[in-house]
Amino acid sequence: MRFLSIFSLILLLLMFGGVCWVFAEAPTTPKILFISSRDGNWEVYMMNPDGSEQVNLTQHPADDRGAAWSPTGEQILFTSDRRRKHMWDLYLMDADGSNVRRVFKKKAEGWRDRPAWSPDGKQFAYNYTDWDRRKYGLYLGTFGEEEVEPLPYGTSAAWSPDGSEIACSVSQQFGSRLTFINVDTRDREQPLPDKALLWQFNPSWSAAGDRLAIRGNRHPIPRILDRDLHEAWDNKDTIYIVNRDGTDLR
Repeated sequence: MRFLSIFSLILLLLMFGGVCWVFAEAPTTPKILFISSRDGNWEVYMMNPDGSEQVNLTQHPADDRGAAWSPTGEQILFTSDRRRKHMWDLYLMDADGSNVRRVFKKKAEGWRDRPAWSPDGKQFAYNYTDWDRRKYGLYLGTFGEEEVEPLPYGTSAAWSPDGSEIACSVSQQFGSRLTFINVDTRDREQPLPDKALLWQFNPSWSAAGDRLAIRGNRHPIPRILDRDLHEAWDNKDTIYIVNRDGTDLR
């Protein structure tokens, strides 16, 4: 029983503590967001597509990460622990790094991170993690409102370009599955079988909405707590492309 609890904890850490979104390209401006710790802590930077004119937007002693452009390119949604160390929450700022403010006035018991902006700019999905109360999963919020809605369990949300679906990753006993949540009905679909790819993480849509890029791993996770073994397993991650219907995985 103790082994199962430890193994479950490892799965949750993988799902919630994996590679965060380090860049996103705004539709209306030729700028790229990325994060860097070059100044001693994680900050949100902006640069041109050729890597020139790199600018630190956040310039704060806390860690800032997980930046995402608004659909218009006028604002940036990001995660920071500036309220309390390792207590992540969601913040907004203008495209030049000014006018920083919290998305929620109400403090959460756990942390909020990995935000994804809806295509119409009105809503956002995010991960919520509260280890003490064993609450984990995706939540849906509306800008300007404090009330949020829990979505069917998942992590690392990505809105489809037409706004009709949210792609995410859902953990299972010995792997994770690419999952689509219908925004209107909340129905779930998992078109890519785990036999094709055991671990299916961090989906990202194509501009046309017909394909996705995902982070994947075909190998079983080590069942013992050994840092070297888990790092070796993590290094086997690969980027895959798959059709929306789960076909043509490559």
